[in-house]
Amino acid sequence: MSVLRSTGLIQAPVATVGAALRHTRTAEVGLAELGIHGHAATRPAALLVPGDEVVFHTRIARLPIDLTTRIVRADADAMSTVLVSGLLPELRHESVLAEAGPRTLLTDSVHWTTPFGPLGRLADVAIGRRFVLNVLAVRIAAVRQLAESWASRPVVVGAAIVHKGRLLAQRRSYPAPDAGRWELPGGRVEPGEDEPAAVVRECREELAVDVRPTGRIGTDVPLSNGMLLRIHAAELVDPTAVPRAVEHHEVRWVAAEELADLDWLDADRVLVHSLRELLADSWRAQQAAPDERGR
Repeated sequence: MSVLRSTGLIQAPVATVGAALRHTRTAEVGLAELGIHGHAATRPAALLVPGDEVVFHTRIARLPIDLTTRIVRADADAMSTVLVSGLLPELRHESVLAEAGPRTLLTDSVHWTTPFGPLGRLADVAIGRRFVLNVLAVRIAAVRQLAESWASRPVVVGAAIVHKGRLLAQRRSYPAPDAGRWELPGGRVEPGEDEPAAVVRECREELAVDVRPTGRIGTDVPLSNGMLLRIHAAELVDPTAVPRAVEHHEVRWVAAEELADLDWLDADRVLVHSLRELLADSWRAQQAAPDERGR
């Protein structure tokens, strides 16, 4: 198996770079200068989610190449895809993100198996490896441009409140296009306010409860209004408190298996896989708790 890696420093937070990795523009526009034309095969959403497929069309040494890849991971700090169909017997692409001071280090790696035996390996050395290195360089540049253009956007926070293995969702009453759809509670970060403080304030205003933020989940989500959505996990300060719908139609505690059934706002729906993992982590922590007390 052949492996090539490339790295790049990006002046943006890890979760913002993670969003740029997931954005369809990276596949559809970022690689066009190399004659690679990509498009999301499963749906035209701006951010790809696990299970989505992307189709690529290009030419290498005048030979037309069509590849279909599937997203298998799209976290705040990593994204990976595998080959679904195409000329190659095997192809895997992995992107890993790490904080590097105020910047993010992106490490891109491609693993592939060349067809046609010795002849294929010869073509791989002569043409394929150079092509892959060019693809990685152009891809990192596209991710950098997108992430750095988002880094200074104002932020909207969302609260993923988990209690007894369930997630709190609220059904909007306004504006008219969003009425009846579901979202996580939250709102704009005010000047001079940090994100956890905004989560606490918004939950008091929208749910009449106090919450304790416990950490970020998922990637950023670029919004059509020029802002970035960032989700913070949270827990009720008072476990007996009952959140109520102060500003919207209703609130509901949702189990992991129910997440996909709700009519989420588009910005929240692309994070459902991260919310499902949050609930899975919460369930595992609950299962481990009795063992810890017994030691």
